[in-house]
Amino acid sequence: YDPQAPLWFFSLETGPQRGLGHFNMKWDDSLHNRIGGGECSNGDVNVPCQPHGYLRHLGERYENDPGLPVTANGDIVGPVGGFGWRLELDGGAPRSLKFDLIEVDSDTPLLLSIAYPQGTTFTIVAHAAWCYATPSFACTATFQQVGSVSEVLQSNGDTYHVDNDGVLTFRVVQTPKTWVGTPDFYIPDYDSPGRKEGELALQRFERDSVRLPRKSYGPWLQLDASCSNNGVYCTGSVVDYRPNVCPGGYVQTGYDTCTNSQNPTQKYFADGTFSGVP
Repeated sequence: YDPQAPLWFFSLETGPQRGLGHFNMKWDDSLHNRIGGGECSNGDVNVPCQPHGYLRHLGERYENDPGLPVTANGDIVGPVGGFGWRLELDGGAPRSLKFDLIEVDSDTPLLLSIAYPQGTTFTIVAHAAWCYATPSFACTATFQQVGSVSEVLQSNGDTYHVDNDGVLTFRVVQTPKTWVGTPDFYIPDYDSPGRKEGELALQRFERDSVRLPRKSYGPWLQLDASCSNNGVYCTGSVVDYRPNVCPGGYVQTGYDTCTNSQNPTQKYFADGTFSGVP
């Protein structure tokens, strides 16, 4: 039973595109190895999936929202193309995060923010599967640090930002199965050719003008944090990250939308554009 179902799709004339995103996330092998036994049993109601953290949309509208529970199986699905998601795990900021089975349309970016102790440094690498490097195709790509979240959003996808409080923000991007760049990293669209002749870089499901990405088995995105730690999590305090996603005079009215408090026909969207503004 999904209390947030059903999900409806509408063709909109204004604003950025909306979509669904998915990934599987792993950060603690000792926890994930309990799946099917002490955690998240298949069919045994006495062994439920307990939450070990939560994901929430960014912005004041969602500050008191309970969020999406993050369980031991680490399977995450939600609306994307908005101001971003905020991850908080009960144990703290994770030292290592592996994202795979990623499904994110390049037209609906997924920004993920995690608060870390100040001074933490990061290595983020996209990995292809069953890949052999050539002058034309790269098998790995290391993300580079940039000076703002807007630069992350507008980049090729291989960047991240860390603010003065230690909050990390990066894009969870879907890459092809057997390469991540040609040779430089880029985010392919659904017309991009694959590595083999006649092959497409990304698969998809499409019907009645609704397009959903289809995951590739094998490639993954790896985040490693350098910090004081207790093994799985960084130690030290982190900021309570609650950014104001709207410009002055606007209030948040959706996960990707702000509305002018004096003129509701004027909107500000997560991609940085306005509508209804003369």
